[in-house]
Amino acid sequence: MLAPLILASVILAAGLFVFNETVVVKSARVVTAWSDNDYKPIPPESGVLSNVWLLSGEDLIHAGRVGGRGSTFHADDVAIYDRTGGILERVIRADSAVPRPATGDWLLGKVRIYDATMNLVRNQPELVALAGVTPQQLTLAKVDPTQLDYWTLEQRIAELEAAGRPADEARAGLAHKISAPLSTLLMPLLAAVAAFGLARSGQVLVRATLGMALGFAYFVADNFSLAMGNAGAYPPLVAAWAPFLLFLLIGETVLVRTEE
Repeated sequence: MLAPLILASVILAAGLFVFNETVVVKSARVVTAWSDNDYKPIPPESGVLSNVWLLSGEDLIHAGRVGGRGSTFHADDVAIYDRTGGILERVIRADSAVPRPATGDWLLGKVRIYDATMNLVRNQPELVALAGVTPQQLTLAKVDPTQLDYWTLEQRIAELEAAGRPADEARAGLAHKISAPLSTLLMPLLAAVAAFGLARSGQVLVRATLGMALGFAYFVADNFSLAMGNAGAYPPLVAAWAPFLLFLLIGETVLVRTEE
């Protein structure tokens, strides 16, 4: 009885993986950018990231949105907190920022400069700033597995490791992209306690409640394990796969004991 259900679950898991990687990640990225922009319209472009923070030396850099690829890469709603010795000296805000690979800096447009020492604001149409900051640094400043497809996330992990930055959270998210769709395989097993024991021992309500409780407990354990992995308490593979394997064993145990 379980064999066709398991086969159907495998097909459903494959479809869920494809749907997540082609539709959900793009929608999550757009919705996050939309909410970070106070629900105002955002440009319809690919690869958009929102609310990006970067530390460059002592300076803090914030970009409201980062989008485009290659020659079309740009940042919008940029703020640069210019600090010396931990003391804020200037705040530079710009509506747009475009990298200039030839010179290794950025061209800011529609600039407003607040000088903390003189307590005044100056406006100017353009300003060259952010020397030494690369577009890759901005994209690596925010690596959210829920907003990147599997292959892009895999590339970001390699870039993080090449830059000497921690990648455990991204690795846990990468593994979870496989383990999460496979959770559909667990549901028939966890439901077996209610499905296969009714005629023999009765207790319909108790068995149905136990089956639903096991299914709910899996998602609680999965979210908890992933959170612990993001915090660095669990290794990435343990964070992504431990709940799946644990409840797979629980489901098999329930099935075997029911048959006995």
